[in-house]
Amino acid sequence: MCHRLLAVLLLVTFAFGLLLLTRFRTYDFVSVGLCRVAPFSASCSSARLDMFLPTTSEMATQKLHTAQHGRSKGRVALSIGSINIRYSRDTLYDSTHSMLSSIENSINVARLGTGPSSQLVASLDTHDIDSPSPFLMRKYHGERSWLLRGPKVADVVLFNNWDIFAFQEVLDGQYGNLIEWLGQEYDHAGVGRDDGHRAGEAVPVFWRRDTFERVNGSQGGIGPDGVEHFWLSPTPNVVGSVGWDAALTRMCTHVSLRLLATDEIIHVFSTHYDHQGVVARSKSSELIVERARKASARTKAFCTLRKSPPSQSEPLVVLIGDLNSPRNEGSWSTLVSPHYHLEANSTGATFLDTALSLPTRRKSPLLTDNEDPLRSKFASGRKLPPRPEPDAEIKGGILSEPVGPLRTFTDFEPSPRNAIDDRIDFIMILDNGAVLDETRDDAKLDHSEMLPPSSPRTGVHARDIRITNQQKQEKRTTNRQNDRPARASLARWKIRAFGTLPNWSEADAGFLISDHRPVMARIERIISLSP
Repeated sequence: MCHRLLAVLLLVTFAFGLLLLTRFRTYDFVSVGLCRVAPFSASCSSARLDMFLPTTSEMATQKLHTAQHGRSKGRVALSIGSINIRYSRDTLYDSTHSMLSSIENSINVARLGTGPSSQLVASLDTHDIDSPSPFLMRKYHGERSWLLRGPKVADVVLFNNWDIFAFQEVLDGQYGNLIEWLGQEYDHAGVGRDDGHRAGEAVPVFWRRDTFERVNGSQGGIGPDGVEHFWLSPTPNVVGSVGWDAALTRMCTHVSLRLLATDEIIHVFSTHYDHQGVVARSKSSELIVERARKASARTKAFCTLRKSPPSQSEPLVVLIGDLNSPRNEGSWSTLVSPHYHLEANSTGATFLDTALSLPTRRKSPLLTDNEDPLRSKFASGRKLPPRPEPDAEIKGGILSEPVGPLRTFTDFEPSPRNAIDDRIDFIMILDNGAVLDETRDDAKLDHSEMLPPSSPRTGVHARDIRITNQQKQEKRTTNRQNDRPARASLARWKIRAFGTLPNWSEADAGFLISDHRPVMARIERIISLSP
């Protein structure tokens, strides 16, 4: 009899549970019968949960809060990236080149006694380490196979969710790999520099398909399909031509895109300058500035004819690339002068270096050619950074300085180069009507040799006095920037972030994914949301 009662009780319980599951899909076993968990849109009459419901006054406050924060404007942000991936013919070449490069660079470093200290540390000896996998404790310098490095390059793009980006030193096989690894979310354009098809390195541009579409010349863009390629030489339309004193063929890929969210046109240039020809690099900059100005003027004329809104009257023009030269060379100054207190060398719009024109709370360390020994003392803890003055106005919401290391080129082995020689990867935007220049007034390049901190004087370093004076200047600069007229600044693109990303993969025992670090910038502007 007891068994029958128990069976009936179990059957009733099972039927009740099945009823709840069918009706509500799921339920809370703790409060079964009192409050169902799903669907979430349904009401709940549980006395235990009524205490969490908002009161009438709270609901009124909530409505008022919502009304006060109703927005007629929205923010559009674009992330822009660049990676020199290091060309690769095949795995055998990678391994052989890695061995020769390691021997050559080690000899140079030993002879000169220089090179990044972090790269001179030998691989850890793990014989005495109790580890289940001692191989994962090692760090490997040297060039690894593309099949190992390549997926990590694609990971950088996917993880950072770049909207527009460019690669350099891309051979045909690598190009196909990257297209596959990046997936269908990205469209692309690029050709080999040797024949304009598949031979030689390419400098392809990639963009998100759900954010952009190509726009041709008849619609304010460029060419019959929104893409043109030209060569960095006196005959830019001659495929494979070599210019001036260049050692190799160099080219540029130009893509015109329509930003689907705002219907505005954006021009993107991707390039890779010659590694030997100083004249070629300078002339290449002249050529690109000329092409960028023409592209901007062509789109502006089209928008004027179409009577586009003021926010779309001029296009955003982006330059991405490995210039194979630092900021103390004419190739860079040709692109950016008269910005950064440089003398003008041409008339018309020139580029803003996003790393230097980024509005920051501190003066950028990229403005000096060499690493500052005082910053090293701050980092080591041997010296405390100066405190802000009591009346100093701290501007929040902006970066203190560009994020990440100062060098963009690392090589695969220890190198005897100076810091300035390794800052060669750039993201720039043309300073036309589409962009608001918020460069700090004290953004002036200092090519003088960095001196060590002065000896103590009455308990205060002379260097600290200069820093205090610099803070006062920064305060005056900030005030001047705040007093600038708006002049429709909300509708213009602003630089909001710049960073140099790591090229070291800590996974898989540790290796360099390329001999260049990725760089990225973020720009944004405000758009009207009213119908």
